Amino acid sequence: MSQNIDVTNYVIGDCGATKMTEFVYLADVLDKVSRTRKRTEKINLVGKFLRRLQSEEVSIAALFLSGKVFAESDQRTLNISWRGLLNALKSVVDINDKALSQAYEGDTGEAVAKILTTSKKSRQSTLFSEPLSLASVSQTFDKIANAQGRGSLKEKQSLLTSLLMEASPREARYLTAIVLEDMRTGLSEGLLADAISVGFDIDAALVRRAWSFNGNLGEVARLASVGGAKALQVISVQLMRGIKPMLASPVQDIETLFENQPKEYSFELKLDGARVQIHKERNEVRIFSRRLSDVTESLPEIVSVVRKKTKANKIILDGEVLAVDSEGKPFPFQAVMKRFGRTRDIEEAFKDTRLLLVLFDVILIEDVQLVDRPYFERRNKLEEIMPIEMLVERIVTNDVATVQTFFKKSKKLGHEGLVAKELDSPYTPGIRGKYWFKIKHTLDTLDLVIVAAEWGHGRRKDWLSDYHLAVRDDESGEFLVVGKTYKGFTDKEFQEITQKLLELKVESHRHIVEVKPEIVVEVIASEIQESPTYVSGMALRFARINRIREDKGPIDAMTLDELKQLYEKQFRFKAR
Repeated sequence: MSQNIDVTNYVIGDCGATKMTEFVYLADVLDKVSRTRKRTEKINLVGKFLRRLQSEEVSIAALFLSGKVFAESDQRTLNISWRGLLNALKSVVDINDKALSQAYEGDTGEAVAKILTTSKKSRQSTLFSEPLSLASVSQTFDKIANAQGRGSLKEKQSLLTSLLMEASPREARYLTAIVLEDMRTGLSEGLLADAISVGFDIDAALVRRAWSFNGNLGEVARLASVGGAKALQVISVQLMRGIKPMLASPVQDIETLFENQPKEYSFELKLDGARVQIHKERNEVRIFSRRLSDVTESLPEIVSVVRKKTKANKIILDGEVLAVDSEGKPFPFQAVMKRFGRTRDIEEAFKDTRLLLVLFDVILIEDVQLVDRPYFERRNKLEEIMPIEMLVERIVTNDVATVQTFFKKSKKLGHEGLVAKELDSPYTPGIRGKYWFKIKHTLDTLDLVIVAAEWGHGRRKDWLSDYHLAVRDDESGEFLVVGKTYKGFTDKEFQEITQKLLELKVESHRHIVEVKPEIVVEVIASEIQESPTYVSGMALRFARINRIREDKGPIDAMTLDELKQLYEKQFRFKAR
């Protein structure tokens, strides 16, 4: 790899009248960030780097540092697959699939860098070739995203090839990570927000608030660089621009909630649907998903009901879309998700499915922003502006027994559980804070076998930390995968189980280690689903390991038939 570069004294390349920062300096920062586990060190490294950039480069750099090409609010994508990347790489070096697999040790970017370091490039450097800059890489990504229609696949690959030809191994590592959205440096968007705060001496809460309002951390960084705190203070809720939704923190049970914070709450049904944010200005309606994708065209009936039922010209609503049968019984979550992104043949494909909009919050009415108003006031305004039958059912109480009864009712209605909301809570976009709490129904624990594991990344890069969970097929005796999880273990337990799994290793390929099926774990999941992804035909939703069952062997694991029986029981309260 190339020599270490001191970014505190980096030289900026000159191209005509415009100075450009070379991409290698961003790669160097990411190298340093990936080598430290210290949160403050990561933040300071990135903050210092951002502060030294030209203002027009800050937005690009912030997105690249977080492993993204485009902001969440930008609907564009590169649409380059792993195979597309490999084909581009083959145009640069003499490489085959097997060689890449051998170079892979858990990080695709590192594998590409290793190949470029040890292989002879096919490019012919010219006297006038310029090093890659932040701006030139961004412009090439724009061209890749904008390539559409016939011949676009070839054009995308050609553009990517040109980048890899000009890239050093170090640069190629991070170009690959950005293209595949597989950045493994431990620099989360949350840490990047803190780095913007440090780099431009702005309160971190203000940075996060501005980010939640405009959905573009790169633009927040640029504004911070040119206008400081004053530039971020003017960012507010804006119609037709998606806002990060407020999130709820998980609580084990109702008793725990009251033990931690004994007070009166509003308890709402936790619906098994898709979160939506609805923006309306007179007759124009736009609907955004939880991840700020525009899904308006997929939900024409929701657009229609909002136009007919809303008593305001300007409004931003927060709610959930459920798929229900003719009697109003909810279908499982995946039924409504099939609608997102689909715009053709909707009526025929979903003739037996009705979509139901249920609302639980309001963010703006007319020109009045409500995020800082207390929950009880927002709920009152919601009741004034929308028909009561469109609002989520709730109770307000501090009585445990009353809540338990409502919790049982939520299960009979086919819902996930309850959401408890503090009555005086503001609406904090994008934050899983301590104002809203979710209490979910769970299945009985499942005894499953670990049959494979994946090397982690970031803080977990030295551990096998993503476990493939399997049931036993009574007929064949095989263990069939029904899901994966990395949740449930402490750092010490990650280390211990990694050692155990390596002792059971049967085979490894790329970043996956297949193991002898011996370790039984007790798993908690929120739901069982049918799935074409696994040979078993079944999949777990939100699986989490509760503990290792050292008292059980693989013969004691749950069978596929038993899992299917549990799946069927779910439909006592769900539509079919």
